[in-house]
Amino acid sequence: MSNKKLPDYRLKQKILYIDKTDAEILKNYGNTFLDAGFISDAIDFYNKANYYDGLEKIKALAFETGDVMFFQRVMKALNTEPSQADWEMIGQKAISLKKYLFAKHALEKAGKPEILNSLLKIMEAESTIEK
Repeated sequence: MSNKKLPDYRLKQKILYIDKTDAEILKNYGNTFLDAGFISDAIDFYNKANYYDGLEKIKALAFETGDVMFFQRVMKALNTEPSQADWEMIGQKAISLKKYLFAKHALEKAGKPEILNSLLKIMEAESTIEK
């Protein structure tokens, strides 16, 4: 874990968009944000630095945690269109973690209506139980 202090919003915007910040500094800020658990900020810094290893690390983290939002952002930063298999894989992971809204979005993108229908039944059943 880095001891580096995280910049506030204004400084972050200055570093990312105003100053001509060196890629290595951007990468280090990305690492600091990632270590602190600020994934979205890490994506911003890695993307600006064109640090693909960092973006790939976040992609793996998104798959591991079933986080479709971060997956979608990092794939855009990598300028890569996710395959249907990618969408299905992250959707299945999201289901296993009970992140049903993420799973629903991923399975819609995957074009997997049979799995999506099963998920919708699970969501409906759990919704009924909670009421």
